[in-house]
Amino acid sequence: MKVFRSHTVFCFLLLLFLLLRSAAPVFSQERAARLWGRVVAADGSPVEHASVALKNTPIGTAADGKGRYSLPAPAGEYTLVVSALGYKTVERPLSLRKRQLLVVELEPDEKEIAEVTVVGKSPVRQVNESVFNVVAIDAKPLHNTSMNLTHALDRISGVKIRETGGVGSRAQVALNGFSGRHVKVFMDGMPMEGFGSAFQLNNIPVNIAERIEVYKGVVPIELGADALGGAINIVTRQLRSTYADASYSYGSFNTHRSNLSVGHTAKNGLSLQLNAYQSYSDNSYRVKTKLLDVNTGVYSREEYWFRRFHDSYHNEAVVAKVGVVRKPWADRLMLSVTLSREKADIQNANLMKKVYGGRERRARSAIPSIHYEKRNLMLPNLNLSLTASYSISRNSNIDTMAREYSWSGEYRQTKTKGEMQYSMSETDNANLSATANLRYRFGGMHYVALNNLFSDFSRKATDAFASSETSTAATFMRRTNAKNVAGISYKLQPSDRWSASAFAKRYDVRVRGPVNVSTLSSSAVYEEQERSFSTEGYGLGATYRLLPALHLKTSFEKSYRLPSENELFGDESLETGDVGLKPENSQNINFNICYDKPLGKAHSLYLDLGLIYRDTKDYIRRQIEQRYGGAYFTNHGRVQNLGFDAEARYFYRRASVGGNFTFQDIRNMEQYAVGGQKLIYYKDRMPNVPYLFGNVDATCNFYNPAGRGSVLSATYNMRYIHSFFLAWESEGGDIVIPKQLSHDLSLTLSLRNGRYHVAAEAKNIADEILYDNYSLQKPGRSFMLKLRYFFFKQ
Repeated sequence: MKVFRSHTVFCFLLLLFLLLRSAAPVFSQERAARLWGRVVAADGSPVEHASVALKNTPIGTAADGKGRYSLPAPAGEYTLVVSALGYKTVERPLSLRKRQLLVVELEPDEKEIAEVTVVGKSPVRQVNESVFNVVAIDAKPLHNTSMNLTHALDRISGVKIRETGGVGSRAQVALNGFSGRHVKVFMDGMPMEGFGSAFQLNNIPVNIAERIEVYKGVVPIELGADALGGAINIVTRQLRSTYADASYSYGSFNTHRSNLSVGHTAKNGLSLQLNAYQSYSDNSYRVKTKLLDVNTGVYSREEYWFRRFHDSYHNEAVVAKVGVVRKPWADRLMLSVTLSREKADIQNANLMKKVYGGRERRARSAIPSIHYEKRNLMLPNLNLSLTASYSISRNSNIDTMAREYSWSGEYRQTKTKGEMQYSMSETDNANLSATANLRYRFGGMHYVALNNLFSDFSRKATDAFASSETSTAATFMRRTNAKNVAGISYKLQPSDRWSASAFAKRYDVRVRGPVNVSTLSSSAVYEEQERSFSTEGYGLGATYRLLPALHLKTSFEKSYRLPSENELFGDESLETGDVGLKPENSQNINFNICYDKPLGKAHSLYLDLGLIYRDTKDYIRRQIEQRYGGAYFTNHGRVQNLGFDAEARYFYRRASVGGNFTFQDIRNMEQYAVGGQKLIYYKDRMPNVPYLFGNVDATCNFYNPAGRGSVLSATYNMRYIHSFFLAWESEGGDIVIPKQLSHDLSLTLSLRNGRYHVAAEAKNIADEILYDNYSLQKPGRSFMLKLRYFFFKQ
């Protein structure tokens, strides 16, 4: 094998030894058990979202909006730990046998700070009672898988991940019809937009996350987002404990992944955390495409199977944090630095038939950051949080070979260097991001919040091999994008049954970059220009609990989405930017119905239905240039989206089955072209956008199959995407991205109450040809084995 680093070998041997050692106890046949009940305050009222866990094990859950919880676990002796924001933590011995009912009462403690609150934003204490259409998923059950964050998101209703290939490939998040940069991504409340390509959702393992929050449509001011489609917040581990988590996985196409996460919080409040991970893959899976005759330059009519030969990917990152918690002057103060780098071969353009044999990209980044949080600042219930980060990244795009390749590996020499465009460019990106949030609760039912997010991005390009043929006056012009989003909100919550809120946002942006001022299409004349834009947005929301198990919520927002750096300036590789892009603006309406009810002692049913409406103007659309396979961005007049997403889930003791389904009817509502002629594709569905897709999954747990404290979990997952058109249907578009149906299986064995884990995965077991984008095939059938060790001490 090409890559088998010494640290991964050591990790593999160590985990194998520990796993073999743990299997020594004889098998037992103890039956599964379940702890269930309620968490209540001294007055009997439910404590929402209380954490219920078994000490020194990874077994835990969270109470729902009525304080109810259900915790399956092997029978045995434990210490039960129950904690919640604003209450004293309770610990008590527990002898768990079969089904056991337990009501836990918590005492208030204004000084107690729950360490699992969202960093950098006001906490969403109760998802079902939030006026926003927000879904939070617990990432801990996915820690035994080889998933990255994008694959975890792909299981949420209304979310679709569009990848361009295998490990490390570019990925776009689509949420309720809006994709890519329409959806803003945050980590602990900090925007990830300027973090660089080496530290993004497509290459970060799911083990780094405690939970994932998905806001569909309307986004709270606390995130400071200029988003149309919604926002995603990755909440990383904030354990108030000592822990160690090490894993190694190996799979098809010579894929290696390893992860190490350790943390310790001392009694004096000193907190230390370290997370390091790496991934490598040859990505040598087979694809079916047309063959270029390098002698004639003509592509074959038929498609043939070829193995990818220039698509290796290597990524590694280290995240280190140090700080203090529970101090009189700071409830939480953390300093952190993230170092990451990646190297990726570029096998093909945005069209699969256009193949490369020598192109590659590299990136490395350094991101220092600081977070400060203080509750009851000068006044009771006045809370302040401050977050700032400064990202420095360098991206390299190497294209120097004077060759034209075919998928057979053959090539011909060309007169000019560069398979696409001769370059050995380096771009230096710098991004400053700072967020301030002030929250105040008064009168028991009134909440006011102020938030401000400022970001300043700059890019400097250099090219050691630029020539008169490949460079222009625009190549070395400045590229900057500074924006500020300020917000204010008010929330009224007179009871747990209903609440209402209103908010307003102010958007300011200033962009500087090269603009083509030539009136001739045959030549370009660039000038460095500066443009600015300011506007306001607003929104309303309400939630109402009609019945104890039936919850309704609705929201409206007039929002703006400012063009991203890649849309404005390109990615210096396969995308071309446009400084003249206008901000998108949209009117969004959401309506949700949620039903969550236990059915007897062993059954539970969860149903959720969400309706969405979007009326968007100046929609920014990504298009593919057909000759060379590059991409570019344009404003498209007006787009409407009317759709829904639904989720159903049924639980029965040790098993669960569920699924989600999304339909989004995204139509072009621009009736006339700039010249006044009527557009033939008026009211056509927007091309190259999936409009019908869904997931189905089932899990079954078997307790004590390999001794006391062991759990065997079997999981099945199915994904479906309906076929959709690549081009406008009314213009005779006959190219269709075919329907996709894939099946995954996984088997996980946990030993010693969750200390040791072995997981085996089989993806795309039917070996279907899968596409998220036209002609860009994803891997076929693949297998993965993962070994994991987890230690936890409260």
